[in-house]
Amino acid sequence: MARSISLHISSPTPPALPATATQVLRDYEHWLLSRYGSVGTYLDHAKSFLKRFKSGGTLLRQLETFASGKSITGRSILKRFARFLEEKKIDSLQIDFSSSPLPRGNIYVKLFLLSQKDRLKSRRTKATYATVLNHYFERIGHLRHLEKVTAEQFIFSSKHSDFTSSLYASVLRSFCGWALSYLDTPDEELSPTEHKIKAGLSVVSKRSLRQIAAIKSTVRKTKGYYKESLSEHERNKMLKAASPSSFDLAVLALMACNGLRPIEVERLSVKDIDLKAQQLKVWGKGRTERSKETIALFLTTRSALRAYLKESRLKKGKLFPDLSYKKIHAIVLHYLDKIKVLQKRGPFSPHSLRHTAGQLLYDSGIPLEYIQRTLRHSTMASTLIYTEKAIERSYFKRMKSVR
Repeated sequence: MARSISLHISSPTPPALPATATQVLRDYEHWLLSRYGSVGTYLDHAKSFLKRFKSGGTLLRQLETFASGKSITGRSILKRFARFLEEKKIDSLQIDFSSSPLPRGNIYVKLFLLSQKDRLKSRRTKATYATVLNHYFERIGHLRHLEKVTAEQFIFSSKHSDFTSSLYASVLRSFCGWALSYLDTPDEELSPTEHKIKAGLSVVSKRSLRQIAAIKSTVRKTKGYYKESLSEHERNKMLKAASPSSFDLAVLALMACNGLRPIEVERLSVKDIDLKAQQLKVWGKGRTERSKETIALFLTTRSALRAYLKESRLKKGKLFPDLSYKKIHAIVLHYLDKIKVLQKRGPFSPHSLRHTAGQLLYDSGIPLEYIQRTLRHSTMASTLIYTEKAIERSYFKRMKSVR
């Protein structure tokens, strides 16, 4: 009887798939926390580079080119990311930012907000809740990473004030309470649609949800802010007082309306202004001239700049020749003293006008994402200070009607 011979042909080993950008960032965050105890702006700089990474080249070579256009501080921050890539032997990756499992406005956030419509009646409050939740989910990358450890890192970041931590904790507690209400409800009491929601939420453990729902945060009884801001009436009064001088008015409007920092006003050149397109290129803090950011140029600022350019007859070069921080400081204090703000409400600085711009944009109903873009904050946590200040300002006034 012939003996059958079986041949085992091994299939070639498939090539290893490159790491994804979101996974690399998560691993980098863990590496930073375990080695240095904090994340700081290191993760933001790494993400900024990865968004510009072009497939076909090596990571380290492109990172070196990207870092060469940064400031000394920026190059130092990116050098740490290079050490991480070398240590983990990561030299290529797949960009997957556009296919995040939980993109902004993910379905669970929408369903949660829809279920809370009787409690969250204000459009602004709903927008704040949506921003905080999407910011958190964007950070953790997937619903299954909704855990106590990620929630506490998000809530109690060293960048946050007590009020921000309290706000974040309140939003996450509400969301987890809502998720638990589905997971604790027997299947027979749920509709077919609710079954699907429960199935999606089941990737999170009940224990994690209960732990997050129990997170406590406290806020000091009195809250002070390191930079005060003007009311809309005070800002308008200041600009009116400066209007005889097109130079002074332009400088003040750039800070008090468009939210530029003093250093950004100093760095402006004539070519940065596009009155027709209503846009302004800003050379931001800690950046190089080649990485200017374009923002909308608001009406009051446009009018002030148009008058200044007409009077100065400048066609090129620096917008404000010989302008220094000392001179900006003197201009700001002169007009604040003129409208008697300093006597009534204490210390102000040129940076207070940037806070004024941000606060008044928020008070007028501009979405937080647009305010973040206008002020060029690297994280939403910086923008949320305007939410805190609005709540603090209106709390006692609104609560008087409660019986």
